[in-house]
Amino acid sequence: MGAAWDAVRWHDRLDGLVDDLAGRGILTDRTWRAGLREVPRHRFVPTRAWAEPQSWNGQSHLIDRTAAPSDWWNAVYSDTSIITQRDDGATDPTDPSGAPTCSLSCPSIAMEYLHLLDLQDHHRVMEIGTGTGWTAAMLAWRLRGSSVITVEVDKALAETARDNLDHLSERPDVITGDGADGHPLQAPYDRIHVTCGVRDIPVAWLEQVRPGGIIVVPWMPIGGDAYGQQLVLDVIGDGTAVGRCVGGGGFMMLRSQRVTAREHGRDGTDEPSTTRMDPRLIARADGGAQLALHALVHGLSITTGWNKAADGWSYTVRLNDGAGSTAMCSAPRGADEYDVVQAGPRRLWDEAVAAYLWWLKQGRPARDRFGVTVTPGCQDIWLDNPSNTLKG
Repeated sequence: MGAAWDAVRWHDRLDGLVDDLAGRGILTDRTWRAGLREVPRHRFVPTRAWAEPQSWNGQSHLIDRTAAPSDWWNAVYSDTSIITQRDDGATDPTDPSGAPTCSLSCPSIAMEYLHLLDLQDHHRVMEIGTGTGWTAAMLAWRLRGSSVITVEVDKALAETARDNLDHLSERPDVITGDGADGHPLQAPYDRIHVTCGVRDIPVAWLEQVRPGGIIVVPWMPIGGDAYGQQLVLDVIGDGTAVGRCVGGGGFMMLRSQRVTAREHGRDGTDEPSTTRMDPRLIARADGGAQLALHALVHGLSITTGWNKAADGWSYTVRLNDGAGSTAMCSAPRGADEYDVVQAGPRRLWDEAVAAYLWWLKQGRPARDRFGVTVTPGCQDIWLDNPSNTLKG
């Protein structure tokens, strides 16, 4: 009786989730409140998966609907991200050693992005990154299925999403393909809803949105381990889009834009030095600081980790620009100065420090003062006004 009773009571759990999101000022639209009830989230969660609660004291853990149904239902109807694929399917999703490559986004993040779309009944929407199909289902419920197409690059994920969506009366059209190419056959679109991290806005998206349309995207301007930005772009219609960063949010990267960390010093140009600048300030830069780094240090990507040496553990930050320049800074516990090694034509560490200090000198401008103008082959970052472009 226990499992059946848990299934019956999912409405109670959902009511608690809706109240929580509304109380936090995230779920402000009555339409999306109704959508959460009309598109049950549990239909998009596999029997076994890995749960990552968003609460500060939540612990990541395996969920299994058969072995522990109450825990499974609690995870589904809470502000929890649920990982459903690792290493592009090569690793069991419940094995935390694998890199997450698909998840059911936590409701708070999903609702923020859906709100930012500012949908009207007549809109046609293209979604990039179907995943399990949950947000595509929400869009199809809101706009009727024929007005929504969703693009998924992974064939297995696309098939699973089709199965998950099959029970709906209003179903989106699931396209298997590279989301970077969009889907021109059903363009133009009024909105593009992106559920994966993007570093460079694809030109195809600018071409497939009608003038005055909107692209809502998790923008990850600095590759590697860096967090991202919620970016809302207005499409001008001449191959240009202009928008501002309105919040923070990290997502798994669009597969064609994943960045692989490069080793330093392969060209024999290693230049050792020391610094008193804490490398954590660079590695953990968020909001306006991150945008300043992106604008002033072209091509910057950051990865981090802990390395064990004879005298203890060191926090290590690696920088690269994807074009042969690298830098590494190691910070042992309790050190007064930190070792830096730079290689390649550019001194990336010096550039990153200068950019961070410039941000401090400007009075720590917040992310909402920064914006981006996107044209084919170019993404210009500006402060306060599109005419005030920042150049590295």
